[in-house]
Amino acid sequence: RIPIVEEQLNIRKEWVETGRVRVSTGVETEIVPVSEALASTAVRVERVPVDRLIDAIPEIRTEGERIIIPVTEEVLVKRIRIIEEVHLITERSTQVFEDQVALRHQTVEVERASPGQAGDAQGASDPGS
Repeated sequence: RIPIVEEQLNIRKEWVETGRVRVSTGVETEIVPVSEALASTAVRVERVPVDRLIDAIPEIRTEGERIIIPVTEEVLVKRIRIIEEVHLITERSTQVFEDQVALRHQTVEVERASPGQAGDAQGASDPGS
């Protein structure tokens, strides 16, 4: 008889704590001055009397910063008369805006602790789960 020999392998895993960390966050606020030029545009309306007879209705036209819109009416002699022109004048201005603004940024602190040290890190869970 020849005996048959067989080897078997049994592997076991264990979680071994090699260290711990504690992570805490905080917020720091820094007040910084802000200065910026803000531009704005306004339109002023002028009504300019004209009272002139013409043969055809004129187009809206632009002269520099001014848009001119003719206002017309038909008169009994079948001619067109410009009563007035409406002038829209664009006026641009810039003013400086200044204020104090709070800017926040988050900070993180990490402390390394030796294994088994009192004061476990918050929210720590078993790594095997």
